[in-house]
Amino acid sequence: MFFVSLVLSAVLLVGAQSDSKSRWPHSPWKTEGRLVKNSRGEDVTILGVNWPGSGETMIPEGLQYSSASSIISRLASEGFNFVRHTYAIEMIDQIYERNGVDVSIEEAFTTALGAANGGAILGRVLENNKDLGWTKNTTRFQVWDSLAQLEAENGILMHPDNHVSKAMWCCGHYDGNAWFGDKYFNIDQWHRGLAYMATWAKNHANIVSMSLRNELRASYNDTTLQYNWVTWASNVTAAADAIHSANSDLLITISGLQYDQDLSALTQELNLNLATSYKLDAIRDAKRREPVYLKLDDQAWKDKAVLELHMYSMSENADTGDCEAIKAQLYNYGYNALGIDPPSACGDSSKNISQYDCVPAKRLTPVWMTEFGQAEDSSLYTNLLTNCLREFTTEHKISWAVWAIAGSYYIRSGVQDLDDTWALFNHDWSNWRDPDTAENFWKPWIQAMGETGV
Repeated sequence: MFFVSLVLSAVLLVGAQSDSKSRWPHSPWKTEGRLVKNSRGEDVTILGVNWPGSGETMIPEGLQYSSASSIISRLASEGFNFVRHTYAIEMIDQIYERNGVDVSIEEAFTTALGAANGGAILGRVLENNKDLGWTKNTTRFQVWDSLAQLEAENGILMHPDNHVSKAMWCCGHYDGNAWFGDKYFNIDQWHRGLAYMATWAKNHANIVSMSLRNELRASYNDTTLQYNWVTWASNVTAAADAIHSANSDLLITISGLQYDQDLSALTQELNLNLATSYKLDAIRDAKRREPVYLKLDDQAWKDKAVLELHMYSMSENADTGDCEAIKAQLYNYGYNALGIDPPSACGDSSKNISQYDCVPAKRLTPVWMTEFGQAEDSSLYTNLLTNCLREFTTEHKISWAVWAIAGSYYIRSGVQDLDDTWALFNHDWSNWRDPDTAENFWKPWIQAMGETGV
């Protein structure tokens, strides 16, 4: 019945979607060179946050502490217009395992947290969200429906992000979610899950984009899986085809290698047999093979492709100790696709980065910075990497989403009610973790980005 109702609801929406160009957010969106444009031809810029929901409950975090309405209204009041919602493919696998029946939030909480704690958390979630009419039988996707509607009412876009296959905290080389064919990373189920989410998205006009996969990386569980650009390209294109076939209106954000730090082989249109990145598995006969290229202009979704990249201070191979060095690396990792001038440090041996030739991209393509972050405290004012990213994004008007808002987690890495000092919200989700930086760092950054068109 669930599949039937999903199809029927999509059919009923056809008439409403026909005038979507005249209604906010003026979808469908498409790419034009380095820009993303709405259906009225206006440039759009997203300024957002990440809202984790791919942990063991597979329910967006924080709802036991605060109502969804107050969380979303607080984000809107700060000026955010975009929420990257993480989810696990397992959430959709369970629907297929049950012949189309979604999991209730009661079962989700008790399975993840135990009967006693799960029941207590459920009671608090229902008490906080009486305005939404949730009951113990409300399903996970009904929660997502409510959040999408609330975000739309607040002028916020929802972006479903496939974070993992098996629900858990992300990310590591040993977690089984790392690379195509890893312990939990079933490729067919991934495609099925992406298509399901893309179809569900038709119900919500404020979903104009979704991701392929978060932070791809080498699997240390199975070293036979060929962590290289050739494997990446074949899987990325097939997954994008699955989304585009299910919902051709959606933008598709494409992530790269090394925890989504590197898309250089794509933007430079290199021979993927020979292209390099950090700790790739070698293709020993690469020079004797027929060249392999991934060119976005050859794809059915060429005007829907948006590149997404991450940058953190704990990267194994990124130099985050000098702003001009950071900018040079960002350029080479994929921001060259924006058509910007090479940063001043490119090839500057005095900066010890002469190995960066700062090669221009072959094709102009939008690039979003969908994750970066640090402790939410006064160190924001002086942190070199964060302030460099602020300068880089404002100078080039680059869309971004900070990690993350979850002041606490239902359960993370086996610990219930875990506190996260990197979160924009405090532990009980009642306020910003650091109201001073919310007002004097994040809000001015948002304002400095100028008109967003959203």
